[in-house]
Amino acid sequence: MRQEFAETGHGAHGHALTKSAIVTLNSTHGARMSLTDLASIGSLVSGVVVLFSLLFVGIQIRQSNRNQRSLMQQGRSVRNVELLLKLTEPRLSGIMVRILGGDDVTDEEFMSYYGFAAAVFWSYEDSFLQLKAGMLDAKGWESDVSTLRGLLSNPAYRSVWRAVRDSIGGDYKAFIDEVAAEAKKSAPRRTVATLKQYFSEEAAAQHETPPGRPSSSDHPS
Repeated sequence: MRQEFAETGHGAHGHALTKSAIVTLNSTHGARMSLTDLASIGSLVSGVVVLFSLLFVGIQIRQSNRNQRSLMQQGRSVRNVELLLKLTEPRLSGIMVRILGGDDVTDEEFMSYYGFAAAVFWSYEDSFLQLKAGMLDAKGWESDVSTLRGLLSNPAYRSVWRAVRDSIGGDYKAFIDEVAAEAKKSAPRRTVATLKQYFSEEAAAQHETPPGRPSSSDHPS
């Protein structure tokens, strides 16, 4: 009886231990599944964060490039305006009119003209390089090319270009050589004569009576 009770007790105790082990294994398995799920969710969240970070960086780079291009365009405009303002100086403008008109000037005056014209070519070199680097708008450069064609149609500018071209290398020199060769076939641009002609035409048009409208002489005094 005692032996049977002992065996029975031992069997009950063993059964309880077995059930406890099974529960423990199931709990551990459940915990492992939960950790796996959390790890997956963490990886997903990390991927989303990285994606948004990349998108944000891309937007920032794009905006930075736009700002840089805007600064390059602004710098180009400032240089062009400064060159034009130099022509408002009476001495330089007088020299320019005589040289571009083919009149004689002194050596000192010719050097003044050389300094101005050479500065023009170096200014456009900077714009050319910015264009090649993708930092200058192509439409803005088109207006510069049109200006260069007009300048190089005059022998005075072509002579200065021949004097400075050896100090300039790369694609810009080849480009200006090509523009100069093409512009040489055109008649020189006479800026002063053209402005005077336009002024006369506009002044005459202003005094013409528009169709259907009475002139000032038709009004009673």
